[in-house]
Amino acid sequence: MISAEEFNELPPHLQAELVLDQGHYLHHRIQGWCKIDLYWLHDYYVEIWFLYDLKSIGLVRALTSYTHLEPYLETIKLKLSLIKKE
Repeated sequence: MISAEEFNELPPHLQAELVLDQGHYLHHRIQGWCKIDLYWLHDYYVEIWFLYDLKSIGLVRALTSYTHLEPYLETIKLKLSLIKKE
């Protein structure tokens, strides 16, 4: 199993492949020109930022703090005990 920190060190195309193959889709949100999908992978949350105009992935990142999850907390319940507080 790969840690969130190790995940964030991978090249973006490998991050996306890993999440789309092994992650569990939880929710999405819209921010500006991006649709952001939230996944659960192993024991951490991962976001995939899809660019609307380019129809491609702009960013993939493992979330390593509570503050990264705040945009989701009004619409879904998340298990937060596994993430570091900031």
